[in-house]
Amino acid sequence: MLKLSSDLTTSPGKLLLQIVILQCFYYLTALVVFYLISSLNGYDFNLNFIFSWELISSDNAMGLILFAMWLFDSLLCVLFVTIIVGRSKLAWDFALTVHIINLIVVWIYSGKFPTSTLWWCLQILSATLLVTLSTYSTRWSELRTTFFDNMLESRDRNLEEGNSIELENLNKPSSS
Repeated sequence: MLKLSSDLTTSPGKLLLQIVILQCFYYLTALVVFYLISSLNGYDFNLNFIFSWELISSDNAMGLILFAMWLFDSLLCVLFVTIIVGRSKLAWDFALTVHIINLIVVWIYSGKFPTSTLWWCLQILSATLLVTLSTYSTRWSELRTTFFDNMLESRDRNLEEGNSIELENLNKPSSS
């Protein structure tokens, strides 16, 4: 698996590269998902779907669809945090950075600071989802390589040496 993180140290240049790559994937997946969903629902795709906070609304179906698609995009972004960042200690930093940069981009694109309560609820929910799941997935990934690979190697080594444990031997009482 490709990981752009080091085991012990991280340089500012590497962190910046990871942030840029993660943000690009965040918007790229949003672009693809939003385009597909808008095409399937008969809407003409518009960049406002991605960069405008004003369209997130509970008053119409498209606003609710955009809400759901942003949550789905956060779920996809969990995979990117796991692959690109790969460290559980850094996962929440990157997850929050994605949303802070998104706030800045949306603010600049629309020319107005977001004031929609639903948009802010979406950002909080999306950030919570991304922080929680990416921390869990990176932690699982770290532990899997640390513990489970070593367990598999020792099991394979025991099998090669003929030291397998048979169930029959476990059920027999010892003769001592």
